[in-house]
Amino acid sequence: MAVTLVNLTGFSSGVAADETGINIKSFKSSVEPEFKTFVEAKDGTKRGFAVAPMKLTVSIDGEITGSTGVMAATAAAAFTPSNSVAYFGAPTTGLYLDKADVTEERDNGQFKSVSAEFSAYAGIS
Repeated sequence: MAVTLVNLTGFSSGVAADETGINIKSFKSSVEPEFKTFVEAKDGTKRGFAVAPMKLTVSIDGEITGSTGVMAATAAAAFTPSNSVAYFGAPTTGLYLDKADVTEERDNGQFKSVSAEFSAYAGIS
């Protein structure tokens, strides 16, 4: 279904792109430093810190429609999602599967679904 935005320049609605292998329900990305270590003064106040490059974590949920794309991802091969993850200095090195939870219910009206989590680190391509 196409959505028409009125007086909302720059806004977007819903998931931007389909993902291969699933009927996508949600796409979530989180960007944060791999670590941030503070040096404290004798009174406990922060004097400064060391910060690592950014780490990207992506969660994708949806019903399974095939065996390619999201469903073919592995922990040892880089995966590139169809949806953009280029925010806040996120690494562009490739996402690797961390965890996949596939649920199949044999109830009336239920479809097999998947919830998958991926991560990317700046130094790992």
